[in-house]
Amino acid sequence: MSQNDPANQLPSTLTALIASADFNLRWFDVGRRIQPIGQNVAQAFEEGSASWPYPYLRQAWCGLLLWPIDKAADSNPVVWFLRLPLDEQGKLLLPIRDRFLKQLHSALYPEGNETKDPGKHLQQALEDSGLVFTPPADRRAIFHAKAGRLLKRPASDHFPAAKAYAKDPASFPWDQLALQGIADLAVRWEEEHGPLKANLHRFAAPALIPLCQCLESESIDHQLAEPLIQRAEQTLESSEPDLKLVTAVIRGISHSIATGMRQMFLLKVLESDAGKDGEVLAAIGSRCSDDLQVPELAQLWLENLSASQPQQTFNLLLTDLLFLPQLRNDLLEVLRNPERKESVARAFGEFLQPSGN
Repeated sequence: MSQNDPANQLPSTLTALIASADFNLRWFDVGRRIQPIGQNVAQAFEEGSASWPYPYLRQAWCGLLLWPIDKAADSNPVVWFLRLPLDEQGKLLLPIRDRFLKQLHSALYPEGNETKDPGKHLQQALEDSGLVFTPPADRRAIFHAKAGRLLKRPASDHFPAAKAYAKDPASFPWDQLALQGIADLAVRWEEEHGPLKANLHRFAAPALIPLCQCLESESIDHQLAEPLIQRAEQTLESSEPDLKLVTAVIRGISHSIATGMRQMFLLKVLESDAGKDGEVLAAIGSRCSDDLQVPELAQLWLENLSASQPQQTFNLLLTDLLFLPQLRNDLLEVLRNPERKESVARAFGEFLQPSGN
């Protein structure tokens, strides 16, 4: 073997290891939503010189898309979902990186036994690492929809049904829609803008809810955010609001460019009884964290959270948000305000106890 043979060299990053196996690699964040990570950002993170841009629960939730460099190779893309622990600065813990690289390198280039099946042993190494996780079904569907577009592959066989439903919800039974088709529709919202704008108000709730869960990874415009908000406001005004629908709409508009419209809606939700629901509060905290830089929203959210949820939930959500540099100071200002409500003071005091955090 030559000195430059990849079997002789342990690469310092996952990207380099995968490149040595003749595969391309694209990083995605799959924590709060599915979004691609730039090559330079991913490289700096892998090298330990930069933080993960979207930490969630103090970890980097990563989707790795691998496909052969050789376009003629008869091989399907491979997807790895990895959960990487972060240090106090949101950077990759390098001992965990190095151990993981060694496991994968040994699987790809087994010593003294070239006949081993590298694919089989690579899969075993992944499972043994303790870093692999399985995202919820809606996350997997939207990931595959985005990956397919990146690789210029056609939408799934389920897309035509979702497209037909968007064109005329009354003419197609919603219970025949597959989640993957709905994810394909969400990823293609710009192409399907006309039907969606015209008919979102007619979607059955069981079809609208998964669509919103997929749209959370899309920067939808005002024209699609508005009918979604109207649906949620309608149910908020009913005697028995559909809180699953409200939660889904919060997620669906969370990445929208309609910032002002979203923040007005969140204010309305937090001022209603629905704003004391645990799932609603978690959706705002995890998906609309940037909106909590608005003091009025942050104050209401913290008041509702502290007054209606267990201390453990308060601790979990607050720990996650204080880990975000752009939000930390804004939240602390509200939490330390002398005129804060008693429930906020009590919950924050508990949070600061050594055993409470």
